[in-house]
Amino acid sequence: MKNLKLIALLGLGFMTIQSCSKESELCQCTDMATEILKGERDKNYDGSFQKEYVKTHKAEETKCEKIFGGSKDKASQEKMRKEMKECGNYEEFKEESIKQMENFKKTMPELAPQIEESIKQLKAE
Repeated sequence: MKNLKLIALLGLGFMTIQSCSKESELCQCTDMATEILKGERDKNYDGSFQKEYVKTHKAEETKCEKIFGGSKDKASQEKMRKEMKECGNYEEFKEESIKQMENFKKTMPELAPQIEESIKQLKAE
């Protein structure tokens, strides 16, 4: 569940990247997140796909956690969002993130208003 939260945070843009030199790594992590989101959707978001995926891709997961684990100030968030939008797979990542947030609305109805706002922001990009 911890990693699912990380992916959700990625979709919301609440993580940052430390330097421009990590752009290609950011895109690789965006691709990895997309793959996890798709696999989880196929498994009804039960966490099983991600658990198995992380076992076989531990090095990549560690790298991505470092990239997205930086400061969370607004300027850094915007920088990361801008760089993610340059990734070739960003639209697919965005679509999968929205699908996951729709599922979160069902499983966490108490957070539905905040989740809906995040969905609207993603769709507006």
